[in-house]
Amino acid sequence: MSKRTKRLSMENDQLESQIHDADDRSVLTDMIVYIRSANISPYYQEKVRRDLCEMIVEGEKRGKPAKYIIGDDYKLFCDAVIAEIPKPSKKEYILSLFRDVSLSLDVLLIIWFLSNLFEKMIGDPLPLFTVTTGNVLCAVWIIIAAFGVVHVFSKNTFSIDTNRRNGILVILLLFVLTLISICLNTSMPYPLFHIHVSIAAAAIIVLFILYKILDMKID
Repeated sequence: MSKRTKRLSMENDQLESQIHDADDRSVLTDMIVYIRSANISPYYQEKVRRDLCEMIVEGEKRGKPAKYIIGDDYKLFCDAVIAEIPKPSKKEYILSLFRDVSLSLDVLLIIWFLSNLFEKMIGDPLPLFTVTTGNVLCAVWIIIAAFGVVHVFSKNTFSIDTNRRNGILVILLLFVLTLISICLNTSMPYPLFHIHVSIAAAAIIVLFILYKILDMKID
């Protein structure tokens, strides 16, 4: 995130620490999660977060809960606020998408790199890693599934109850997604190309640098 967004985020952290009521903090968390899923820039997300924190803090000082200050329908309130915020341009949207994908891909590449490195230590000493069809399809699936799950849960944060049944459903969903990932990775061991260990390591570094550059540029 940009310097001004990072500074605002730190100020919001301090402001949020002034909210002591557990119910108020829970309401704020749900609203922030919902706002994070909106198509608005990180800077405006933090500005909305600041406004929410200030409203709840002032309400607590007057002995009023968040429900009294904001109203019963938190989703409706958030939608009204989001509707007033300018949407990012197509260029900003694409850059933010590249930023998020580059970080996700870098994490997957690190896991793949370490697993291959371990295999080389106990087996074939050649400094070449094999990239298979399963590796590529598994990476694509994991990134798409992760983005989809986060978006769905963020959009439905006000309607998801934290009860045992929903907890079991979440665990089951994660299990199914993991099972599909393993099946994709192991059922298609067809080699696409070989890559030297040093090039794989360099790719990890380059992806991380790309992520940091985009993260600093995107407001």
